[in-house]
Amino acid sequence: MAELPKIYPIWVDARNTRVYGMDSDDQGTLWFTGSLPILYRYWPRTGTITSTCIPSDHGGSQSLCAGGKVYVLPQTRPRITVYHVADSRVYQVDKPFPEANLWYGEADKERSLLYLPERSRPCLVLWDVERDEGQVFPYPEEGSLPCILDIDWPQRLKEFPIPVVKGWPARRVYFDPEVRRFIAEHIGAIPPVHPRTEENVPRYLVTYEDGWMIRLDLWTGEHYKRAVPGWGEEFGFIGGGVFHRGWQLNNLSTYNGSFRYNEQTGEYVALRENPHLGVDGYPYHFMDRFLAYHPETDRFDVLVPDVPAGRYPQLCYSKVVGNELYITANDIWSSELGRPLGSDERPIGRLMVLQSHPVQG
Repeated sequence: MAELPKIYPIWVDARNTRVYGMDSDDQGTLWFTGSLPILYRYWPRTGTITSTCIPSDHGGSQSLCAGGKVYVLPQTRPRITVYHVADSRVYQVDKPFPEANLWYGEADKERSLLYLPERSRPCLVLWDVERDEGQVFPYPEEGSLPCILDIDWPQRLKEFPIPVVKGWPARRVYFDPEVRRFIAEHIGAIPPVHPRTEENVPRYLVTYEDGWMIRLDLWTGEHYKRAVPGWGEEFGFIGGGVFHRGWQLNNLSTYNGSFRYNEQTGEYVALRENPHLGVDGYPYHFMDRFLAYHPETDRFDVLVPDVPAGRYPQLCYSKVVGNELYITANDIWSSELGRPLGSDERPIGRLMVLQSHPVQG
């Protein structure tokens, strides 16, 4: 039977509310921020952490590292916060257009570029780290580009799914960073894999939708669907995750689907009288466990950190660096109430990094 990866909970000398998406730099350290205006740098081998104050309007959905700088993505905030590592300098730069909704992205460390899909309109923002400015590339119309399978396919291409409301992305477009334009597209449920990387790509693609696990076999095209145990009772939200050592790992929340996000305004519209209540009847929060699914054996499990009594680390964002897994968290346990605090209660607690290797010494 496949065993869950062994994990090590490392408590660090820092406190914050829920921490956000992280990235690694060329020295193997991790960078992330949280709701409070603090940027953290974490050394996984020693378990040490340092902090830098940043502007309160940082937005903070994700940090990205490239060219000796750390970029804190602003969501809908007016400017991008930047930390120049060598100079220990914090500054802010204008977004390519004021209403740009920048939540997540990818750092191209080799080329000192950031790829930032814009959340509220069909376009990609390409950020040049050296020049500290962005360029907007609208997604091409369907049929305006050749199929990726019909061209000489350089491995440097970056794939971007065209956003859909539900279901599999039916279309993908491919950006060439060398010529800085989209050069191909692909339509279909199964994303193509470059022939030179086939042996390094997992066989299965696992996603979640409304309490169902959907497993796509990239070899045969088979769709397999299964109800997720615990949905609607223990948790009501399955968030982002990673594939690590044969397991698909996703974060969980007791959120009960009580808000609708307006992509154009960046605001949340309440759908219930008490929208902050979770499936358990208490203010909703991210949970102290990750949902674990092993596609080879069709097995569900949970990845839970071993922590002392009186601690409840809400696990949020994860990242695989090389072959190592890292998950950030903060302690949200209330001894006064005898329960974890909800997101609207803004719990500030000690930070933890859950990682797949011990610290040295």
